[in-house]
Amino acid sequence: MPRKKKKEQITIKSSESKILFGTVLFVAGIVVMVSPFLLTQSNLFKTISQFFGYSAIPWGISLLYGSLFLLFKSRKFISSRQFVGIFLFSICISTLLSFWQQPEQLANPEALSSSGGEVGKFLHISLNGVFGSAIEIFIILIFLILAFSLITGTTLEQIRDFVEDSIPEPGQNKSKKSSWLLSVLNKFIGTKEGDDIKIQTENEALDDNQTEPYIESSPIETERKLEEILHRDDYLHTSHNVAPNVKVSEGEPNEDEPQAPKYTDWIFPNIDILQEKEVQKQDEKLYKEKALVIQRTLMNFGIQSRVVAIAVGPTVLRFSLSISTGIKVSKVKNLSNDLALALASQTASIRIEAPIPGTSFIGVEIPNPTPNFVYTKDMIKKLRQETDKYELPLILGKDITGKTTIKDLGKIPHLLVAGATGTGKSVAINSLLAGLLMTKTPDEVKFIMVDPKMGVEMGMYNGIPHLLTPVITDVTLVTNALEWVSGEMMRRYTQLKQTHTKKLSEYNAKMGFAAMPYIVVVIDEMADLMLRTGMEVETKIQTLAQMGRAVGIHLILATQKPTVDVITGLIKSNIPGRMAFAVATLMDSRVILDEGGAETLLGNGDMLYKDQTTPKSLRIQGTFTSTEDTENIVNAVKSQVKEEIEYSSGLTNAIENGPDEITGGSHTQRDPDFSKALEIVILTQRASASFLQRKMKIGFNKAARIIDELYEAGAIGPDEGSKPRKVLVHSASEILGGEDTDDFE
Repeated sequence: MPRKKKKEQITIKSSESKILFGTVLFVAGIVVMVSPFLLTQSNLFKTISQFFGYSAIPWGISLLYGSLFLLFKSRKFISSRQFVGIFLFSICISTLLSFWQQPEQLANPEALSSSGGEVGKFLHISLNGVFGSAIEIFIILIFLILAFSLITGTTLEQIRDFVEDSIPEPGQNKSKKSSWLLSVLNKFIGTKEGDDIKIQTENEALDDNQTEPYIESSPIETERKLEEILHRDDYLHTSHNVAPNVKVSEGEPNEDEPQAPKYTDWIFPNIDILQEKEVQKQDEKLYKEKALVIQRTLMNFGIQSRVVAIAVGPTVLRFSLSISTGIKVSKVKNLSNDLALALASQTASIRIEAPIPGTSFIGVEIPNPTPNFVYTKDMIKKLRQETDKYELPLILGKDITGKTTIKDLGKIPHLLVAGATGTGKSVAINSLLAGLLMTKTPDEVKFIMVDPKMGVEMGMYNGIPHLLTPVITDVTLVTNALEWVSGEMMRRYTQLKQTHTKKLSEYNAKMGFAAMPYIVVVIDEMADLMLRTGMEVETKIQTLAQMGRAVGIHLILATQKPTVDVITGLIKSNIPGRMAFAVATLMDSRVILDEGGAETLLGNGDMLYKDQTTPKSLRIQGTFTSTEDTENIVNAVKSQVKEEIEYSSGLTNAIENGPDEITGGSHTQRDPDFSKALEIVILTQRASASFLQRKMKIGFNKAARIIDELYEAGAIGPDEGSKPRKVLVHSASEILGGEDTDDFE
C-alpha cells in the first residue's frame, strides 16, 4: 500500500505562510499607493496620506514589489537589486517633496498630505540640519542616480560615459576644422613640411664613381642644356616645390602628397540595428553535481582532488581542480576519456588545461548544457566604451570566465583563422569586419577582400566606401593585387622616411588627420589560392607580413584546410595571431597553434586564440554575427554615401593588367616626366635611378620606375650589375617619334 505523502507543517517559513504574508503585503501596497487619491473616503487613507504624502505612490510600489518575493518561488522577473533601487527611489521622492515646502508649511498636516508626509518631513529635517540645503539636494540627486542604476541595470560607468559624451570637448571641432583649413591653405601657398629633405640611397656612391660618360658636346654646353631641361616651364609640375594636392597631370593626382579627409561628417551605425542577445538561466545545482562526479571519478583512480571553483562561460564550464601533492599532472590528463564518460559529455572527449595560467589548479572543461552565445550588439556596446584604446579593434568574443575579449590588429599585427568546415570561420570574419565598420571611418581604414567562393561570403560588402576595389573573386588576379600592395608598402616607407616618422600612427599625428589609412587585406579561403599559385603568393604574403606593420598594412587569412602545404612554415613564422576553430585531428591543431587542443572544441564559434602576448591559448566563444546583422551594418554604411564609390584606380589597373603593364611599355602609360628623363640620359650618357633622383629632384621609386620605362622603350640597356647601363640612342625622336623634341647631336 503506497505511503501517503506527509503534509507540510505550517510554520513561519512554510510556503503557506509565505503566500499568506505575501498576499497581505500586496493588498497593503495597493492601499498605500491609492491613499493620496482617496483620503476623503476613509480615515485609514487619510492617516496613510498624512504619513507618506504623495510619496505614498513609490512606497506602495515598493510594498507591491516586495510581496512578489513571498508570492512566487521563481525569481525570473524580480531581483533584490531592483527592490533596493525602488526603496531608495521612495526615500528620495519623500525627501524631495518636503524639500520644496516652506518651514511653516511643515507644521500643517494638510500641507504634509500634499508633499512628502511625516516621513519626508523627518528625512528633510534630519539632512538639512546636518548638511544644509545645498548639500542636501546634492545628496538626493546622488541617491536618485544610484536608484536609477539599480532599477534599470545601467552601470554607473555607462551613466558617466553618457554624460561625458553629451558634453562637447572645448575646441574639438575647431582643431579638426583648423587642420583641414591648414591643408587647404597649403594647397594655395605651396609650402609643405619636409620639402628640403633629400632621399639618400645605398647605390648613390656607386653611381657617382661610374666610368667617364661619353658626351658629344663640351661640358659647359652640356650643363647649359641640362639647366634648360630642368627649368623648362612644363617641368615645374614635378619640381620639389610643388604645392600639396596639386595634380601632376590632368586626371592623375600626386600620390606622394597626403589627401585631405573625404568623410569628415561620418556617422557610425547605431547599435540598435543589431540583434538582441538571448539569455538562458544557469543551473548552479547541476554544476555542483558535476563537480562531485569529477571528484568521485578521480578518487576511483587513486587521485585525491577537490573542485575549488567553477567558471561558467558562454558555452563551456571550467572546473578548477586542486590535486594532492605528489600526483603527476599527466596522470590526470590521461583520464580525459574516463572523465568524459562519467560526466556524460556531449562530445567524445573533454579538454584538460594543466595548469590554468596564473594558478596552481588544473582546468577540466566540458560543454555548458545551457549555453549563452555571444552577440555582436553586446560586443559593440563594450567596444564603443573604449574605442580609443585600439588602432584596429577586433571583437573576438568572451573567454571561459565570461570576460569580453577585444584585441588590436595593429599590435598582433596579422591574423590566421583556420578550422574545419562549418565551425564558424566565416561568421568570425564577419564579426571582425563588423567591429571595424562600427568604429572606423573610410578615411581611417581600407579593405582589400578576396573571396574565391564567387563572392558568396563577402559579396555583400561591395559598394561600401571602405573598399579599395570590389571584392576579388578570381583567384588568378590575387597575385596582381598583392603586388600592388607591396608597391604601396614601399611608397609608404618613403613617405615615413621623408617625415622622419617610424610608424603610421606617428605619421598621421604629424599630419593632423588620417592622411594615410590602414589597409587590411582579408582572404577568406587561402587553400584554393595556395594550390593555384603556390610559391608566388606565399612570397608576397611573407613580404607583407614582415614589413607591412609599420606602414599600417595588415593581413587576415582564413582557411578550412589547415595543412602544411597551405599554412607553410614561412607564413606561420610571420603571422603570430592564430584563431583555431574545431578541427578533426590533433595534427591539424598543431599546424595552426603548434600545440593540441583544437580537436576537442565544440564548434559553433568555440575557438582557441593565441598571439605573441599570450603564453598559452585562450579558449573563447566567438562573436555571433548573423547575416541580418551584417546586412544591416553594410546598408547603414552605404546609406551615408550619396555619390558613386571611387575605388583605387592604381589597384584596379594592377588587378586587370598586371603590375608590369602599368609601369612599362606603351607611350600612353609612361610617366609624365619620361621625355625629360630621356633627354637628360641622352645628354649625359648616364642612366641610373639615383642619378635621375638627384638631377630631377624626385623620389627614388619614381626614378626607378622611369628607368624601367626607358629600358622597355629601348633607350637604355639592361642592368649589368656594377657596370653602368648603356645608352642606346642618340636622339629623343628615336623613342618619341614625331613629337617636338630637342636634338642633341
